[in-house]
Amino acid sequence: MNNNFFKPELENLSQGARLKFVRKLRYMSKPNVAEFLQLGGVKPTDSIDKYERNAREPQTERIELLAELFDVSNYAIRRYNFVDPNEVIYYHMWEEELCPYSQFIIDIDAMKKTYYNEDIIRGLEEWGEMRERREKGKISDSDYIEWKLHFDLYN
Repeated sequence: MNNNFFKPELENLSQGARLKFVRKLRYMSKPNVAEFLQLGGVKPTDSIDKYERNAREPQTERIELLAELFDVSNYAIRRYNFVDPNEVIYYHMWEEELCPYSQFIIDIDAMKKTYYNEDIIRGLEEWGEMRERREKGKISDSDYIEWKLHFDLYN
């Protein structure tokens, strides 16, 4: 198993930084993305620049198109308002990209048992299992990041 792959550096946890990370991970240029989105004008990459700088937020339909283009879950690249448990888990997964192999200690037994928290607990447990598989060499770093980019509690 070859465990070497290109993984760009994540600048921060903003939506723009995550969009840039995924675009680079997929070896795509801004003109590639602009062409896929059928952006026109004098400088078709303007919207992409603004998304990645957090100067403009992509509309929901555009997020869906970008998720399709990058082959990731919508949750990987959307702005989080933490209403959906997926967003809480994704936030921590992205946090891990800033601080690789860090330990997240969550006292699951102390968490109030609500429907919302049960979903978060289930997602965190699944994530913990995947981290363990990666650490034991059962999956590659590439497989691990792909799992994270496609993670969805409900699918």
